[in-house]
Amino acid sequence: MAFEINPQPGEQVLARKEFRGSHSHIFAMAVSNQALYLSAQKWALKDDWYFKRVLLDEVKDVCLKKQKPLILLLMSVVMIAIGGSVSIIMLMNTYDPTPRQPAYGSGWPIAILVGGLVIPFIARGRRTLVVRLKKGKFRWKPQLALDRKTRELYAEIQRDIMGACRKAGLQTIEE
Repeated sequence: MAFEINPQPGEQVLARKEFRGSHSHIFAMAVSNQALYLSAQKWALKDDWYFKRVLLDEVKDVCLKKQKPLILLLMSVVMIAIGGSVSIIMLMNTYDPTPRQPAYGSGWPIAILVGGLVIPFIARGRRTLVVRLKKGKFRWKPQLALDRKTRELYAEIQRDIMGACRKAGLQTIEE
């Protein structure tokens, strides 16, 4: 599952970044003075990843967009509502069980409630790397990460790619 670059004569690789996250989340990208190398998956098979070579002439621009957190905020509100209500119902049944029914409790509703409370904070400041091509787009939306080290790694990868794209002469936009 290695991403290999076979440089053409006179081609100089300016940057090469690779990140393997959880749940088969894979990102790899390389920038040279002649082309961009974008990660792609063959036939949607699990481990069949490769570099797709895109000439610089086919690239309109490279953009770093701030993600709109609306969907994540809505998901957070739903998680808080469901987790909170199920937790209250569960605790009411635990403290006042019926005589013939044993009391049952679980940590899942509380975990869902806490997850709903945490999501807005870990989603803050996320950016999507977008490569606009003449035919289509390539996007890398980093996974949600709880730890600061991983979030800083995402930002560093995106900064390095943008810097290499500037060196290659591509138009770069930060929104």
